[in-house]
Amino acid sequence: MNLMLGWLKFFPFAYTQGAVRNATEIRGPYFSKPRLNKWIFGDVNFYFDAPWANPVFGFGGDFWSVDAIKPGGRDILKIQYLERVYGRGPGPVDAWIKERFYENTWYFVGQWFSGRKSRLTMRGILNTVADDSQFKGLSLFHPRVFESAIADYFDHSHGYKRSGKRPDCRAPLNWRLLPLSDSVQGVKFDLHYIANGGKDNPELVRVVAFPISSSQFVIIYFDMTALLLHDEITTKPTMALCDSIIESMSLKVGKKTLSEWEKVKDNCPDMSLAETMGEYQWPLFEEKPSKKPKERDITSMHGQDWIENKS
Repeated sequence: MNLMLGWLKFFPFAYTQGAVRNATEIRGPYFSKPRLNKWIFGDVNFYFDAPWANPVFGFGGDFWSVDAIKPGGRDILKIQYLERVYGRGPGPVDAWIKERFYENTWYFVGQWFSGRKSRLTMRGILNTVADDSQFKGLSLFHPRVFESAIADYFDHSHGYKRSGKRPDCRAPLNWRLLPLSDSVQGVKFDLHYIANGGKDNPELVRVVAFPISSSQFVIIYFDMTALLLHDEITTKPTMALCDSIIESMSLKVGKKTLSEWEKVKDNCPDMSLAETMGEYQWPLFEEKPSKKPKERDITSMHGQDWIENKS
């Protein structure tokens, strides 16, 4: 009986608009069992565990869809017409070709059909060195090059945005190494958007980054900007799901890519990434702003990811 009540109590349906505000407990996603996911990048396979994502049913504004983007079993490096993404803002032209290949959203609902209470959106971006980039000809497997690439990437996307004299975003915060394989490693850290709530009440995006070739790396965003971080009822389960996905991540590196990594190791015996990283002081590189192509917003991440407008 209790099992049946639990199944019904947190069914993803909103019966009364606005009732979600008074939820005293939330759960999600509805099918919470983690399932193995696999992304293919040439001879590099990336694995993580995540539950199925489900919509929240309701009427009008109470319905929330998933609208997932998934590569399936295809080699992401060979998929034609991935969605091009641009950095928004007054900064210089990006040194990276950015392409979105994955997006999924998990919802958390309140009890007794009170609707959506929280969400976690995971977004995968493939980044390739542009022909005119300063990183052209360098290997992203070199730890100092990869760290510089991350700094450059986020400086272009965030370093020139300010509210008065204060930057809109703080990063990287809570920098940690990710032991994804015996060779290629990654990092995770947080972005704090402070333009609206300030340092004491930031909007949070967690980031995972790792190289997959000499000229390409992957950025994974975990968008939690809808959270009020001081609200434990919503924050605790949402962060728990985010962290469980990150902790399950691993890489299987093929022979060709491993050979590229070992060539770098021959000249750089210590391939360890930095264990800590100080907060960037924006902008890191003083450059003149440039005109941006016509774009339209595709995310709620304060303009971090934009897709080309082909109209």
